[in-house]
Amino acid sequence: LQSYALSSYTASYELYAKTKIGSLNIGTALFVLDVKDNQYIYTTEAHTDLLWRALYDYSRTERSIGQEIDGELISTHFTVVERIKNKVKKNYEITIINRNYAISSNGKEWKIDPGNLVDQLSVYLILANDLKKNPNQLEFIYQVANENGVEYQKFLVMGYETLNVKDNEMETIVVNCPELRLTLNLSIEHNFQPVLINKINGKTEFILILKDFKTPS
Repeated sequence: LQSYALSSYTASYELYAKTKIGSLNIGTALFVLDVKDNQYIYTTEAHTDLLWRALYDYSRTERSIGQEIDGELISTHFTVVERIKNKVKKNYEITIINRNYAISSNGKEWKIDPGNLVDQLSVYLILANDLKKNPNQLEFIYQVANENGVEYQKFLVMGYETLNVKDNEMETIVVNCPELRLTLNLSIEHNFQPVLINKINGKTEFILILKDFKTPS
């Protein structure tokens, strides 16, 4: 294994939206982590299927680039493109310089406090890393960079939960982030990567459920 908890993988998810008539499978998402030496590139792509686009036409692509130094993950670049009904709602990049400043493509610049700094995507990686190193810790606080700046966000370990995913029982750790309205089920078997993601955006609740998980042979 690498000196941290991660290795390359590809994971596909089914995307559900909770509605008044129940949970509907409206699309798919793909997470790809590519780790080489001490560098990583982490990408996600999510979109609604053609059948559901009349109801909710949505797509989002993210990319996080960073490195591992002395067992610590350091995010250096993050990009987001989000579209709703073929209109670009978000399109920005954040570059982190010497762990002291975050600069957005919209021209804004923020000073960073000493400590852990991540972006909205690499937070999954550092959380997996920290849970493996500190299995008894119940609270993790990170500086998370996004288009609005750098904000402290708290991730709370809620306990263990056994999930049945595609007829496979999985032991997971439940982690909640109140600020992001995000709940994660991180699989111990899958190197603490998420097998279920519950995210509330505005008035809509989305759920990602793991469909397939592959590591390089």
